[in-house]
Amino acid sequence: MAGGLTLALALSVGIPAAASAEPAAPAAAAAAALGPTVTATGTGPTGHTVTFRHQAPEGVESVQIFGEWLFSKASSVTTLTSADLRTGADWLPGDILAGYNNGWLTVPMTEGEDGVWEYTTPLPSGTFSYTFTYDCTSPTATGCARIQDPANPVWSAGLPGAGVQTLSQVYVPQSAAVPTYDNDYQDPTAAAAKGTLENRSYPSPLSTNPVGTHHVSVYLPPGYDAERAEPYPTLYLSHGAGGNDTDWTTQGGAQHILDNALASGDVAEMVMVSTDFNGLPGGSQGYADELRTNVIPFIEAGYNVSVEREDRAFGGLSAGGGRAVVIMQDNPDLFGYVGAWSAAGAFTPPTPAQVANLQQATALHLGTGLQDVLANINVNSVNRSNAYVALGLPVVQDDFDGIHSWDVWRQLLRDYLHTVAFRTTTTTVTAGDAVAGGSTSLVAQVDAVSVGADPSGTVTFHAGTDASGAVLGTAEVAADGSATTEVVFAEAGATSVVAVFDGGDVHNASTSEAVTLEVLAFTDIADNQFVGEISWLAEANISAGWSNGDGTFSYRPLASIARDAMAAFLYRAAGSPDFTPPTTSPFTDVPTTNQFYTEIAWLSEKGISTGWDNGDGTFSFRPLEPIARDAMAAFLHRSAGSPVVALPATSPFEDVRPDNQFYAEIAYVHAEGIATGWAGNDGRDYYQPLAPVARDAMAAFLYRALDREV
Repeated sequence: MAGGLTLALALSVGIPAAASAEPAAPAAAAAAALGPTVTATGTGPTGHTVTFRHQAPEGVESVQIFGEWLFSKASSVTTLTSADLRTGADWLPGDILAGYNNGWLTVPMTEGEDGVWEYTTPLPSGTFSYTFTYDCTSPTATGCARIQDPANPVWSAGLPGAGVQTLSQVYVPQSAAVPTYDNDYQDPTAAAAKGTLENRSYPSPLSTNPVGTHHVSVYLPPGYDAERAEPYPTLYLSHGAGGNDTDWTTQGGAQHILDNALASGDVAEMVMVSTDFNGLPGGSQGYADELRTNVIPFIEAGYNVSVEREDRAFGGLSAGGGRAVVIMQDNPDLFGYVGAWSAAGAFTPPTPAQVANLQQATALHLGTGLQDVLANINVNSVNRSNAYVALGLPVVQDDFDGIHSWDVWRQLLRDYLHTVAFRTTTTTVTAGDAVAGGSTSLVAQVDAVSVGADPSGTVTFHAGTDASGAVLGTAEVAADGSATTEVVFAEAGATSVVAVFDGGDVHNASTSEAVTLEVLAFTDIADNQFVGEISWLAEANISAGWSNGDGTFSYRPLASIARDAMAAFLYRAAGSPDFTPPTTSPFTDVPTTNQFYTEIAWLSEKGISTGWDNGDGTFSFRPLEPIARDAMAAFLHRSAGSPVVALPATSPFEDVRPDNQFYAEIAYVHAEGIATGWAGNDGRDYYQPLAPVARDAMAAFLYRALDREV
């Protein structure tokens, strides 16, 4: 029971969640024979039979059993009155639960010599509801009182104010010898640890029946801890037309589905609340108002549950599914997760305002039985799902063979728990400084959107903008949600990376947005003001830098560039044109064996550099000397074809007089925006013509000379 509430405000009765699955303990040996008995036969058609025994009051002349066990081929169910109906005795593989007008048919029971009425039928695996009628002549039990099996009462039977049920349930397990349906997830006995059920009354000023009060059924997970530091998420459920607050925990078997899901370790621990929309004015919106104003505050005040929207989920069937649609489209503040199952009501495309509301959902779950022809629910539900998918909404579409029945809704609840509710994660990825040939850290962060266990699993890092790219590495998610891998990028340049979390036991997969990182060519340029220009230099194969001996390279950006390297830069910037150097060097200090002989000879051939006259008819190049800034201007001007320069009457630089031998060339690089110089403290610009050119500045000069954009 929840703490902090008084009987003046709420009536609470707690019962183990498994109670609805097993008959009450008999007081006498005779009573032990009453109720349903499931017998494993190991033979067809279903591998099990169920015998129902019922003691009718004196004076009853006939007893009928009215049960959920008519079957048909799915393809035969095209209207409310079309189906090749058969009972469990004629069950065939692939059959679905069916029934004319989604209804059942009464079957006469036989009175034994002991006065007990009996009926035996083969049944496939699953949960089946049934009830008894007395002296009923209607094949559909119309107008006949329905009697819940007193030997197999539901958990809520007799609880004051709890929704009344006229049906009992029996679960038939799967037969290993004769497989039928995979419905083990409904087994009320499978889970060793079981939650508890409470039926609670709460104040409801909106309620007209009963006036001022309403009821909910609450499931608490095994080991529920009212004092634990982290609150539980909450799942709210709604019945359909004609139902009430106990539908989901009787006919729906929701507590058993959740017990088994928790035992499997595949879903988060949660509190489950089964609501009642009867007696609430205002239709679907009135129900949403009841949730917002009364139900949710009552649950959050009385139980250790989160008050955050992302930690609340909703699921509704039929008329409750129609209410789910109104909740997701018009009341986005209530729930992060919403399931609309076999939703009643025609589909109409959402308005722009409703689309904006739907986009706030953490995840949506829409599904129906494909043979649910009642009021065209199948068509409307599929159309709604398709429209939501087309809008790019976070929707899981879950449609399969079935009619308008609990057999479908139990499966939809199971799927919702295992694929949607409280399972959403987000993944982001960041990267450290990346240098070609060096190790780079890729770090993903995986976070759960809802409360509960921290995500666990594997993150795979891919090159590119989605998971189809080459795998760069994998890493396990740590306790703090991080996952780190080291990767070596072979080439410099921009590259994109995404991280994909594969999902864990209780969490779904998620993919990060792609991030683009710049893989630098050199280890020593990350903080340089000309990092973009230097990176271009490497990408254009103008400079390879120096090997660091570990697979990486450095550029030495602040070192002065030597004249031989300058020749190589200019030659490569020109596209490394075909050129056969002369067999005799044009410069006395550049032998033909020099590593840059071709480039220096090309520079001479093009008239870009004439070198220094040695006074004896020969010339020297001085290859290892740093190139001065004035000579750099001359080289660039000549490389451009020595265009005519309109010489300014006043020098753009305080330290470059018009009579400077390279005045025209320096004016050219200034006019072209290749070199801007430095602003002095006196407000004037200086060029420093005799200063050596640093390698980073040379990258910038070449970049600008070729009209590139960083």
